Amino acid sequence: MKVSEGRVIVTGATRGIGRATVEAILKQGGKVVAIARDEEALGELEAAAPDRIRALAADLTDVERVPETAKRAIDAFGGVDGLVNCAGIANYERVGAIGLDSIEAQVRVNLIAPLLLSQAVAEHLRGRGGAIVNVSSTLSEHVAESTVVYAATKAALNTLTKGLALELAPAGVRVNAVLPGGVETDMLRTPRLRPGESLSDAEVDQRIESQLSALAALHPLGRLGTPEEIAAVIVGALDQPWQTGSLITIDGGLSLA
Repeated sequence: MKVSEGRVIVTGATRGIGRATVEAILKQGGKVVAIARDEEALGELEAAAPDRIRALAADLTDVERVPETAKRAIDAFGGVDGLVNCAGIANYERVGAIGLDSIEAQVRVNLIAPLLLSQAVAEHLRGRGGAIVNVSSTLSEHVAESTVVYAATKAALNTLTKGLALELAPAGVRVNAVLPGGVETDMLRTPRLRPGESLSDAEVDQRIESQLSALAALHPLGRLGTPEEIAAVIVGALDQPWQTGSLITIDGGLSLA
């Protein structure tokens, strides 16, 4: 059985790449334990496939509770076969305006929570096989302005991926990371403001569209990616039996520039 045909935990499951990954796993015939903060969105997600989705509301910034969340997720279907760490926080802040609260939130969600979830799931999978996929970013290797902390957490996630892959290989657990370029999600629809800058609603919309156009133009294929395109690669990483420790780039050629 392919991992995507089994039981898979997906964090950040109600939006963007996480939501597309849930849908891709369902198409494969699998079941999903969907983790996110938005209880209403989780309820709607579960209602769409009540026999194959278990919704689990959790705030991954509360890292002290992540081991408990992991246990509940593993127990939801009586065990799991895979994990996709998709939840992430990106605060676009220029140097000089980066606050401690922002640093802590991004480190907790982008690095500590994936580590703790992976550790719990790996212990469950030890000896029986399975797969973990971390959703990283091309920013981990090619940093951009206003992404210092986010890029650093994703670079650390890449190293975490390789370390887990090496240590868990004898237990039959594969660990890979997917590095998307610019993908059309809510995360990219956050205006990047200079310190002290404020904009009207109309100006915010204009700034966002300008950002998206500029970012799309950086990709040699001439456009942003879609969540569904990234989800397809995530499913592939879950299911490829001889791939572990890989950083899989899907970025429309962005890293070629």
